Amino acid sequence: MSVQVFVAANARDALARIRRELGDDAVVLSTRPHPQGVELLASAYGALAAPPAGEIQDAAGSSRILAELGRLRGMLQNQLAGFAWGATRRRDPVRVAVMQTLFAAGFGSALARTLAARLPRGLDADAAQRWLRQVLIRNLPVQPRESGWLAQGGCFALVGSTGSGKTTTLAKLAARSVELHGAGQVALIAADAYRIGAAAQLSVYADLLGVSLHVAEDQAKLAQLLPQLAAKKLVLIDTAGFAPSDPRTREGHALDALGVRRLAVIAANQQGAAIEQAMTRFGEGAVACILTKLDEAPQPGAALDGLIRHRLPLAYISGGQRVPEDLHVPNATYLIDRALKGGQLATPYALDAEDWPLFAGVDAERAEHQRTHKHPDGYKGVNAG
Repeated sequence: MSVQVFVAANARDALARIRRELGDDAVVLSTRPHPQGVELLASAYGALAAPPAGEIQDAAGSSRILAELGRLRGMLQNQLAGFAWGATRRRDPVRVAVMQTLFAAGFGSALARTLAARLPRGLDADAAQRWLRQVLIRNLPVQPRESGWLAQGGCFALVGSTGSGKTTTLAKLAARSVELHGAGQVALIAADAYRIGAAAQLSVYADLLGVSLHVAEDQAKLAQLLPQLAAKKLVLIDTAGFAPSDPRTREGHALDALGVRRLAVIAANQQGAAIEQAMTRFGEGAVACILTKLDEAPQPGAALDGLIRHRLPLAYISGGQRVPEDLHVPNATYLIDRALKGGQLATPYALDAEDWPLFAGVDAERAEHQRTHKHPDGYKGVNAG
């Protein structure tokens, strides 16, 4: 794209120069005041397609042009998406209502678009909501029976972000394990060498439950300790918590080589972006997930969305500090109903009718960015039958 700068006393003179030098089909890209009158940036019509390197005559003007074009493109895209949203709402209100239900409940836009696209034709509003509820229930990966890995035994490590509730959750699991196997068959390992008092807190729970407690300051000590506990039916390891972006989170993957299976502990009361980071970093390679702090999550849709996307089995849900009462086997129907009900809460963050076109524009821009950068939406395996 050959962009030229034209300065003249007024716009009429500048346009006359542009026509003389670039032809009648020249395109004026921007206009702005200039100490000598007015400055226009223009390009020949046929030169707009693909600018070869080094062809731009004015580097500063080119930079301004690109920035302006990017801004105008974004504005146009948002406006068109808003118009499309309004047109779709008039043409197919039931499909739009399904998307709004998911958005309001905290589910992500990728899932909302996927399910709206797969909504069967001919359903009225109530039937569509029933269909949506059943699809979400069917696709939420839960381990409904407590007689799974906890009863079979083995060696498990709880991994997750700082403050996600790993230690309290471990105590709840230990209490359930004592009921299944007896105190002599359960061992706890404190492997959090970063948090002050971590081992002391776990020691209190171990004394109350009558189980043995061991301390492993690092991976080498843990590797030496595990063979000594091979006779135990169940070994639970409390690991250090890090932010998902912390490189030290990769230490958790080293547990796999020791024969330790990982359980991702994720707090449901976080915003969606934080849950996604935790799912990506701690959920990868984990055998199951435990959602904590559900009592502090008025809209758990983001957490359920993450489980559906990552296909991470949900083993337990937790809400509250009581040991072991506040630990429950998940029920998909209850969780989906709670999430959908959360979308009906009147909060300052709920979108009003006039907000939806703007939201559609922002969402369309994000979807276009994901498409051009080849980011998968992660919902190709959704069973909407």
